[in-house]
Amino acid sequence: MPIWLRFCLVLLLIHSGITRAESLPPIAIGFYSPVIRDLPRRDVEVSLRFWLEELSRSMGLDYQPIRMYDDVKEIKRDLVNGKLNFLVSTSMAVVKNFAPDELTDGFAGYKHTPDHLLMIVRRDAAISSPGDLAGKRIALIDGDELSELYLETLLMRVWGKPDWKRLGAISLEQRSNKLVHRLFFDQADAALVYRNSYEAALALNPQLRQRLLVLDDYSLLIRSPHIGLFSTRIRPEQREAITRAAMQMNETARGRQILQIYHADSLERTSIKDLELFRELLEEHEKLLTHRSERYTAGRK
Repeated sequence: MPIWLRFCLVLLLIHSGITRAESLPPIAIGFYSPVIRDLPRRDVEVSLRFWLEELSRSMGLDYQPIRMYDDVKEIKRDLVNGKLNFLVSTSMAVVKNFAPDELTDGFAGYKHTPDHLLMIVRRDAAISSPGDLAGKRIALIDGDELSELYLETLLMRVWGKPDWKRLGAISLEQRSNKLVHRLFFDQADAALVYRNSYEAALALNPQLRQRLLVLDDYSLLIRSPHIGLFSTRIRPEQREAITRAAMQMNETARGRQILQIYHADSLERTSIKDLELFRELLEEHEKLLTHRSERYTAGRK
């Protein structure tokens, strides 16, 4: 190859590298705090900051400090006004607050096993279906939109209305593992618990299997209760470049350390299609409520 041609190729490669780095916008991540309800918030903030610094340095990118939010509506506001271009949130909060054309494929830290929402009951509570929950003590994660909406949907399927008063006492816990403890120590008869929290509790106390029963037919089979997605304002080639760089987290010592803090096995690609099950559940819930309202109105005429 002539020297002048080699020189031109080198210049072209340098130019393409600079253009690629300059074409990528600063990474600006919004993090919805309920995603990490079982983790020390400070540990997550520090570990994510170190990871973001490492990712940005390896790609020569600018980045914004990660913002933690307690209100998903504030995430939406900042996404709309351009302060954020990536979010990590509970899937149900995304479905409730974002239009399908506002977000697109991204990535998130997940366990290798799907984190289903399990209906778990005490074996001696005589519960084999949601219809048996009348008068029973229920334990839920405080403020978990998915658990509340799913339980209400189950109740409407059986009783035709979200008759919470027909249930017994309802106890709320901030962390999933506390729900398992309530069941084990006879402080609740049924609970909605995420699979990974339940299996972690089983590893610590194998006696749980003797006292508790998972109602598989009434558990919600999901990949994960949370998701990471890009704003659709980010161009496809930009999303792909950032995502590929982020996937390197699985191969580095720092990355694996951060995943361990985050209780995740690996960083995986996410798809906007992962939200379909949550949208279907929300639509069913709304239809059941509408049907109940129509029946009530017809009955008064």
